[in-house]
Amino acid sequence: MAFDGSYPRQVRERGVVHRIYVRRVRCGRCGTGEALLPDFTLRRRLDSAAAVGAAVLARHGRCTGSEVKALYAGVPARTVRSWHQRFSERADDLTVRFEALRAQWGAGGIPRYEPTRVAVTITSIGSLWQAARRRPNSDVPPPWRLANLVVGGQLLGTRVDLPWPVVSDRIGRAQGP
Repeated sequence: MAFDGSYPRQVRERGVVHRIYVRRVRCGRCGTGEALLPDFTLRRRLDSAAAVGAAVLARHGRCTGSEVKALYAGVPARTVRSWHQRFSERADDLTVRFEALRAQWGAGGIPRYEPTRVAVTITSIGSLWQAARRRPNSDVPPPWRLANLVVGGQLLGTRVDLPWPVVSDRIGRAQGP
């Protein structure tokens, strides 16, 4: 893989739209190109992972402070509803991924009962973050950035693409010239 340019992108948090540049890499052997998204950005979304996480937490009554609501300030209510709907649709799959990684890191424990699937996913994100903080020599990002990092920027994706090919090396990849 070698760096192959960049492109501008916008990310909104706390009501401010920031302009960032996303680096691209390309495989010299097969020509496959990929974008290297920072962990605070969601794939195909304007808003940051922290803003989406704050809105999901607020919707479920986990955090109600003005600091949490400031993270997704300026976001239309319709957008926040779509975040919640997409997160709810993916809740089971996300929980499985987060709990599997937590178990791989050796963080045992008894799962806590939560009233909804989304609440279970929120709890598993918190448990994963705590397990990551206990690992030696780890520089752990905040919980929602960690969750977004684990799923490759697709916290609100329509489906989860594996970061490696399953059937063919050309599935879901942009082909270069």
